[in-house]
Parts: sequence; structure tokens; C-alpha cells
Amino acid sequence: MLRIKDINHVVYRHADLDAVERFLSDFGMVTAHKNAERLYMRGTGPLPYIYVAEYSAQPGFSTLAFAVEERDDLAFAQTLPGASPIEPIDGPGGGERVVLTDPAGLRVELIHGVEAVEPLPMREALTLNSAQDKQRFGAVQRPVKEPAQVMRLGHIAIGVTDMQDSLSWYREMLGLIPSDLVVESDDQEPPVAAFLRLNRGPDWTDHHTVALFQAPRDKVHHASFEVQDFDAQCLGNAWMAEHNWTPFWGIGRHLLGSQIFDYWLDPSGNIIEHFTDGDLFNHESPMGHTAACDASLYQWGPSMSVEDFLGEVSEYSLNKG
Repeated sequence: MLRIKDINHVVYRHADLDAVERFLSDFGMVTAHKNAERLYMRGTGPLPYIYVAEYSAQPGFSTLAFAVEERDDLAFAQTLPGASPIEPIDGPGGGERVVLTDPAGLRVELIHGVEAVEPLPMREALTLNSAQDKQRFGAVQRPVKEPAQVMRLGHIAIGVTDMQDSLSWYREMLGLIPSDLVVESDDQEPPVAAFLRLNRGPDWTDHHTVALFQAPRDKVHHASFEVQDFDAQCLGNAWMAEHNWTPFWGIGRHLLGSQIFDYWLDPSGNIIEHFTDGDLFNHESPMGHTAACDASLYQWGPSMSVEDFLGEVSEYSLNKG
């Protein structure tokens, strides 16, 4: 079985790289490298990039990439059905990859050997005083209004027309494990949605790295990026609003995964999410089953139905500032 280390980066196609660079900078990423064909954006973590924008007259999602533990995992991956041979990566940090295609037609890259970079400075998480647990004495909270610094890519949500095939592929090919299944009845098979985490044994990992949901067409719904804390998320929300970007949904707290969320539309109409305070699971964490309803989306936040959340986005975002 493949040993997946973590989700690594996503690749989107955009018709205007300058516009998406402005958007992602206000969203909290940092430009790492740019030319006429590609824009590489990084977070504060050690990866040289977590988001790649490729120039194209036809915007859309291109690639989902995972890092594997060892080069031996690439050697194994190239023997999988439909896999490419190991090939070099033309990008910052170099490395190698094997390319797969999931049942929905999504390009999935398994990568190894990309050279790490020095992490960027990131504001320390705020020390909070709850009603019963006081931890901050003689100090004040003065976080600065600025973009919500993005540290890393956390997960991706994918709409699929064949849930059974897609769920089986991510479990069998990539070794992902269900943390929660969303069902319409107790004996439903397959579920209408599945939240899948990495198989890291006793190590703690995000509640989900890939979320699958039944959809009328195959599509990537959103990519989600982690920020430091709730204040960073709120201040980042205010920053985005002041710079005239288009909100999609938030701020609120999800039910499955517990993340505090904040969704925006990028200049090409794609949905992108800030998140913080997500659940961590390991091999001893039980799998949950949740009834399919609007309440399965969130615990609190602006009103949103499952139909509206998972439906098509018809309005494109434009920076009017």
C-alpha cells in the first residue's frame, strides 16, 4: 500500500494570473515564483508552493498532489493501473512524480523529493481566557488586521457522479480511511458523502484530507487552507471584504471535522476556504455516520442549505478595488 505523507498542493487554471495573484495574496498566501505560464504560491510552512496557477483561456481545476513518504512509494505507484512512469517535476524544489487519474477523471499526482524551504514567520496563536480557564495575565490581545496567513493546504472536496467507484479508489489506491459517512438511511450503500483521512497509524492527522459527495457531474468543489486561529480568520475575512472580493459562505463552524470555515470565490469563480481548529483522528478513532440534512453541514454560521452549498456557482468574483 502507498504511504501518503500529506496532501501537498493543488493546481488551478486561470485566464488572468495577475488577478489570481492579487486574490491569493489577500487570501494570505505568498508569491514564490511567477512567469508568463505559471504562478507558484506558498504558505508559511516548509513547502515551496501549495497552490499553482497555470495560464489557460479555459479556467478550472487541474491537479491534486500528495507527497509520499519515500521514493520506493513512487516505484510502487508506477505499477498501479493507469499510472505514468516516474518523471521529473518542472517547478521550484524539483522532485519527481507519478501521475494517476481517479474515477472522476481528476489528475492525481504522487510526489517525492521536492526540496523544502525555510518556513516564514507566523504570528503566534493567541492565548485565550475562557470563563473557567484563565491563561493570559497582565497581557492584552492586539492582533493586526491583515490577510489571514495561510500555513498549508488541508483538504479538498470533490463532487462525483459515481460515489462507489470514487470511494473505493481513494480507499484502495491511496489507502485513505473514512472518518465520517453521510447517509440518507441506516443501510445506505454507498453514502451520499464520505470524509476521508490519511492512514497514519497512531499519528494524529486531519479529520479529512479528501471529502467526496454525490453530485450530478464530476467537479472539484473547493480547496481548503489552514490559518492560525479564529482571530486570524475573522481579521482575514474583514481584509478580504475591504478589498472587494466576493464571499461565498462564512464565518461558521462545520459539524464533521469541526473546522471554523470561511469560503470565498476567486477571480475565476472557484470556491476556496480558510479553516482553523479542525479535529484530529488516528487509527483508534471510530468512524461516524451522520444523517444527510442541512444540519450535517454546520453547527453555526450564516444560513446555508446542502443544495446551495454543493450547487453550481454562477457568479464569478471580480476585484473591484
